[in-house]
Amino acid sequence: MGAYARIPWVSCARGCAPMSVVTKDVVAKYLQGYAEPESTLGRRLDRPTDHILVIPAQDESSSFMDGIQPALSAVSARGGRALCIVVVNATDAHDPGVHARNEALVETLKGYSHAVPLHGPDETPCWYAEVEGFDLVVLDRSSKGHCLPSREGVGLARKIGCDVALAAIRSGSSRAQLIHMSDCDVRLPSDYFGVTIPASSAAVVYRFFHEPCGEPAVDEAHARYEAYLRYYLLGLRHAGSAYGFHTIGSCIAMEPVAYAAVRGVPKREAGEDFYLLNKLAKVGRIHTAVSAPIAIRARTSLRVPFGTGRATYEIAKDTEAYRIYDPRVFELLKVWLDAFVVFDDASPGGAYETVYRLVASAVEPHDRDRLRNASFSVDAPKALREAAAHNAESAVRRKWRHDWFDAFRTLKFVHALRDAGLVDVPWRQAIADASFCRSSNTGGGQSKVNDMESFELCRRLATLEG
Repeated sequence: MGAYARIPWVSCARGCAPMSVVTKDVVAKYLQGYAEPESTLGRRLDRPTDHILVIPAQDESSSFMDGIQPALSAVSARGGRALCIVVVNATDAHDPGVHARNEALVETLKGYSHAVPLHGPDETPCWYAEVEGFDLVVLDRSSKGHCLPSREGVGLARKIGCDVALAAIRSGSSRAQLIHMSDCDVRLPSDYFGVTIPASSAAVVYRFFHEPCGEPAVDEAHARYEAYLRYYLLGLRHAGSAYGFHTIGSCIAMEPVAYAAVRGVPKREAGEDFYLLNKLAKVGRIHTAVSAPIAIRARTSLRVPFGTGRATYEIAKDTEAYRIYDPRVFELLKVWLDAFVVFDDASPGGAYETVYRLVASAVEPHDRDRLRNASFSVDAPKALREAAAHNAESAVRRKWRHDWFDAFRTLKFVHALRDAGLVDVPWRQAIADASFCRSSNTGGGQSKVNDMESFELCRRLATLEG
């Protein structure tokens, strides 16, 4: 069975049941029917490796390798070997300068050692090199005839790299227990590959912080966006959401069988990290890594229509105008989630009404209307009635609740509450007013929050996540 005997979900050494034919078929079925064509390249790797890291690269210099080198070197120092898969990518729509810099990056990476081609005629150009301390695979999805489709972008680039990784694990050339993926703007800690994952987990999310780049406007914008990310996570956890975890593509590692079970990375031009973890959370837990945090370099980016780089770019235009969700949004979300539990035993005909009655009893009339509107925005009345009619078992309904009211519907629910009158407020005011952003370490009140430097405020919020 090669490397499969070491996958945590199915490893007998971890106290789990022996790997079944069904489990093996999850990966085999994925590789046969859903993986990208480049996955076959993973089966051509012969040198054994212990860990795998996938990085999409677009319009980057080879200096990004400096940021991942500490993690690679640490593996080598322990007598192991890591495989780094870099997917250099662009679309036909990118300007010639991007393509020229991508071509230079491919040539530089090939020059790290004596790179040999893995590809044949009519396949994606791909090279393999044994570099001192680690192995390197470089795929070229930027050159003429091999560009990515315009609407699939970074999601497809990540999927290609992860599919190559999965094929290497399946073939037995890699003993990796996780498929790690990150980005070119990171500095990975030396203990990055040393994390373990509980048997019930589908993915690991690493802790992170943003490193100032020295440009005041960019640094301030990044700090404000990081504060929002932490504020949103804390708000979800306060509300009792099962989806209270960060969804940052730089900070994710996936259990291979779980990755196959959700059919890989969504092929989106942005938000692929959010939707990937949203799927993974339905097949296993999302585990927070016990390691030093990943440092992410502050910078603006217009590569994708939304995300950290784009948000930083927009915030930097007018940092003082930045607003985020009213904290009352999360208080009402909590009311909804608290009431939602009565669905488990509700009759099919009155499933939604049973939930809403409990919601209505906990809030003022104007908030009742907001919550009703928000529940309608996710089509809750129909969904609850149909789900209750299909199964009367409480355990099945609990699983349905978890899967149905997922990260996407939660976000849609939050937006509906905002549209119903809980408009965004200045970011520092939101943090100062939010009960879930207070502790003995963070203090409370507008004056204390206003007096705190932005990155320091991010660090204080990070302590609340711990």
